Amino acid sequence: MNPVLLQMMANMGQGGGGQGSMGLDVARELNKALTAGYGTDVAALSGGGALRPQSLDGTMKSTIQANQHLRLFNQLQKNKAIATVDEWMEQSGVGGFPGSSATGEAGTIRQSTGVYARRVGMVKYLMDRRSVTFVQSLQNNLIDSIALEQANGAIKLLSDAEVFCFEGDASVVPTEFDGIEAQINGLGSNLHVMDMQAQSLVANGAITFFNAAATIAGFGNFGRASHVFWSPKTQADMDAVLTPSYRVPLPGVGNGGIDLGAPVTGIRTSQGDIATVSDVFIREEDQQMPFEVGYATFAAANTYTPVSAVPALPAANASSAFGAAHAGNYYYLVTGTSETGESTGIISAQVTVAAGDAVVLTITASASGAETGYVIYRSRKNGTNAVTDFRRIVRVPKSGATTVYTDLNRDIPGTTKAYLLSMSSGADAISWQQFLPMTKFPLYPTATAEIPWAQLLFGYLRLAKRRQHVVIKNILPNSATWLPFG
Repeated sequence: MNPVLLQMMANMGQGGGGQGSMGLDVARELNKALTAGYGTDVAALSGGGALRPQSLDGTMKSTIQANQHLRLFNQLQKNKAIATVDEWMEQSGVGGFPGSSATGEAGTIRQSTGVYARRVGMVKYLMDRRSVTFVQSLQNNLIDSIALEQANGAIKLLSDAEVFCFEGDASVVPTEFDGIEAQINGLGSNLHVMDMQAQSLVANGAITFFNAAATIAGFGNFGRASHVFWSPKTQADMDAVLTPSYRVPLPGVGNGGIDLGAPVTGIRTSQGDIATVSDVFIREEDQQMPFEVGYATFAAANTYTPVSAVPALPAANASSAFGAAHAGNYYYLVTGTSETGESTGIISAQVTVAAGDAVVLTITASASGAETGYVIYRSRKNGTNAVTDFRRIVRVPKSGATTVYTDLNRDIPGTTKAYLLSMSSGADAISWQQFLPMTKFPLYPTATAEIPWAQLLFGYLRLAKRRQHVVIKNILPNSATWLPFG
């Protein structure tokens, strides 16, 4: 504490400790309380450390500007969430029906009321613990070790936010916020989730893409798609194949940059030009392998591997998307999941699937029961049961001692997704609702000479107008090497 302030506090009590006054000893104790604390995480922190959070808003902004991979989060409108339970009204209609206002000169005037639904967003807490040793902080290095770790922490939090914006699902892991896919699925509309059925996005002249744009602009939705976010391989397909007449010309580039092979930065539709955005956080086949392949240490530490994953004998199902080309032998691998990541997987027996079949998979919870959901993977058709030969299908919430998942081939392993979004200024259709800007929160070691801190980012993704966005799923890029059906 400032010595002048300390002396002022002492003078308030004339050097004594009587009632209503502050003596020097008391001042020293207050100084100690304001500058010392104990604990190694935010929940256990006590003392003055809790009073000195440091804004990392500048670090966050510089990270966003420098890291071109944070494509969605960079472009999201940033609004302030005023409470951890954030409410808004979603309008899905203006009332009545087309033409319902017509009446006679003295006829009855019919009443119309807009169609509204109250929606609630839950602020979620992204936190990352960082530290450097005291010795590191004293060395005259080329790079400030604390500043470097702050930047690393910022990238970690923003990368997680980017991933959750696409695929977060609070029903599977409650500490995540719901991403675009989970919120669009909540509509229960096939028009807003389109299926490429393991074809590339350009396989049919990009008709699915243009239908998606038309859906957003259609009656009752009244939106305009402004951006499409997809994986790098999907972008490569569009660059190589998309018909030049669909392309948005590039200023300053010969022939407008609309020759085959020129990068596609935008696509022209009847509803307007749509900016194309390649985002490395949208999973492709290599990012869909079981968790234990890339993160073995974390997987081994999560002791909630399911006891079993047993497929019933496949049977005919009217909703099945297994066609003749998909008939064959498959294995399933299932992991438990929670906020600490996935467990190692349990592999099922082989099942033989015919056209029109469905596979009912029964998952028995782990002995600890600590998982909040499951991640289900499937092998290639007629593939092996080697861990590296599985790709993710879907995540599902845990529903008790046993959880049942029915595979209708509606979510195909090894494929990727595209997200067609209405992000125009003033549309207010999608935003990042921020409860706490990125903040550095000091922590204190108990028996080590280190400088630890937590970096915090509190907020969630709000889709205020869900009908103005579309998810296109089961895209199989032309350059895919892991093919789900051989």
